[in-house]
Amino acid sequence: MARPSRIGRVLRWTGLVLGILVLAVVAVVAWTLATFNPDSLKPRLEAEVHALTGRTLALNGPIRLHLSLHPALEVSDVALSNPPGFSRPEMARLGKLSLGLDALALLHGQIAISRLTLDRPDILLERAKSGAVNWRFAPAAAKSAPAAGATSTPAAAPGGGMSLFVGAVRLVDATLGYRDDATGKATILHLPSLTLTEASPSAPLVLTATGALGAAPLSMQVTTGSLTALMGDAAVPLRARLAAAGADLTLDGRIAHPLAGSGIALDVTAAVPSLRAVGQLAGMSLPAIRVGLRAKLALPGTVAQGGRISGLSLTLPGGTVTGDLALRLASVPTVSGALSSATFDADTLLAALRGTPAAAPAHPAPAAATSGATAGAPAAAGGYVIPTTPLPLGALRTVDTDLRVSIGALTAGGQVWRNLSLPVRLQAGRLSLAPFAVTTPSGPVSGDLAIDAAAARPPVSLRLHAPAVALAALLKLAGEKGLASGTMAIDLDLHGAGASPHAIAASLTGTAVATMQGGSIDNAVVNRMFGPMLARANLAGLLAHGGQSRIECVAARLTAANGAARLAPFLFASTLNTVDGGGTLNLGAETLDLTFRPQARAGGTGVAVPVHVGGRFAAPSYGLAQGAIAQAGIGAALSFLSGQKLAVPAGLQASRPSCAAALASARTGAPLPAAPAPKPAAPAPTQAKPGTINPGAILKQLFH
Repeated sequence: MARPSRIGRVLRWTGLVLGILVLAVVAVVAWTLATFNPDSLKPRLEAEVHALTGRTLALNGPIRLHLSLHPALEVSDVALSNPPGFSRPEMARLGKLSLGLDALALLHGQIAISRLTLDRPDILLERAKSGAVNWRFAPAAAKSAPAAGATSTPAAAPGGGMSLFVGAVRLVDATLGYRDDATGKATILHLPSLTLTEASPSAPLVLTATGALGAAPLSMQVTTGSLTALMGDAAVPLRARLAAAGADLTLDGRIAHPLAGSGIALDVTAAVPSLRAVGQLAGMSLPAIRVGLRAKLALPGTVAQGGRISGLSLTLPGGTVTGDLALRLASVPTVSGALSSATFDADTLLAALRGTPAAAPAHPAPAAATSGATAGAPAAAGGYVIPTTPLPLGALRTVDTDLRVSIGALTAGGQVWRNLSLPVRLQAGRLSLAPFAVTTPSGPVSGDLAIDAAAARPPVSLRLHAPAVALAALLKLAGEKGLASGTMAIDLDLHGAGASPHAIAASLTGTAVATMQGGSIDNAVVNRMFGPMLARANLAGLLAHGGQSRIECVAARLTAANGAARLAPFLFASTLNTVDGGGTLNLGAETLDLTFRPQARAGGTGVAVPVHVGGRFAAPSYGLAQGAIAQAGIGAALSFLSGQKLAVPAGLQASRPSCAAALASARTGAPLPAAPAPKPAAPAPTQAKPGTINPGAILKQLFH
């Protein structure tokens, strides 16, 4: 019986030893956990981050570890440095990070983050003046290759290994910004609250955020697939709504490969009450017009590879534009496709654009720094009328385009223009609008325009054929107010080169022709066009009674070679007055050397007083053409002031110019037939006869 007793004693001693060992292990673990200092990990963590990014990670606050079935980790006062040359020492700052884990989930092969809170994160993405950016990291040293036979921990694969579940992520009082040091502009997004939740490992991720972009309120809500699906790169649904500055954007669709950012198919809807408010968020100056958008976006590959926009419907003041576009977002984006509108009111759109006052510059440029004159405004003394401001041709090099634009009925200038066809081709800075065509209320217009912005001195060419353009529409485009009727034929074939309107004009070569027969015009408009000339010839009284005149014909041809232009012929003939003449213009120096012969009737005899127009475009000078007057013998004729009847000198007797001859010369370029030599003035008879006038009447008409 001794043997069982001996076995019992062995078992008892064995149990005692095992108990002591367990107690010892527990005591060691308890002592280790009690004496473990998480701050001892700081040097290692900082060194690892520096090796991976080349940046300095500063863990300024304590690291606290709370052990339980739901362990928690807290890290305070964290900063990640910026490279040298940026606006502030740190790229990112963090007030506190709190991380809670579910220890029991580890037993089921799952990493479950019950909560992750980032308190006061402040991240500033920045582009330096040199062009360098602070979001590109340069590892301080490459990681050494694993030793032979060593294995690395693989990433979790779908269907095996550890899975990741994040219950809730919260950002509190977050600041995200972008700064361009070249311009000094910064865009700041402030998020007092951002929450990302996932009810279960298979439940969708839901993100909600409220904040402000600049001074504009912002809210966002996004729902997509679970984190497990995203990490496994499985197709996920996406529904997002963003509201900012009164605008509302909705996305609804799916992403086939979320990790690769490809296979995107979304329905896009946007309602923008004021485009200006949205532009201010992006630092852009846009008009305060209402915009609506509906489209389907399909990106089979990555965003950079581009895709298609189908079923586009863009609603603007004035009408709706529809179409389909193909996009390629390479270094130079490409847009191709077709846009159309059944009816579009350009007047309504322009009125909406004009109704938006332009923002005043923060620092107005001094007057001495302004070059050239503003289009449509008088030029400063010594300045140019044709603007010297460079054209924004650089924009033509930022995108390639092959678009076909068509509008069934376009309202412009109070009139309806039909069947607009405008092909827009832009390749490597070379723009071509050829051939464009539209039917105006009075006839068709066609032509082509080409600009090569890739050249150092960009060539520009324009051809335009408009056989019947309403005179009223032309006057309205020129800013003239007054009634008019009739149509004018316009033909342009011009080319030049330069980066500003003035440079192009200074090199202009080609012809511009305007002809017209019939119609009427408000005498007030004629007075504004020819008033200074008529006043210098003392014929301004012709228009004092107002009303309208019937137009007999208009004929003008301008021929230019490298900015030196000649006006010949020029004829404006109406029932009230007639002006003919011509001369030269220097489009570069903006100087005039023209002689016109405004005509009127005096005492039954036509009187034509030659007027010279000289000086500069900005300040033309008007004077009697002394040589022509002297040749006419007016000085001798007016020396007889005894009251006797005197014949009008032959040189001043107006011979009615031929409309047919002037129109033919303007259209073909053939010179006008030579005018017959004036007949010598006959001795004045005792009685007044047709073709004679009293010297007093001449004085009153010419020199009152």
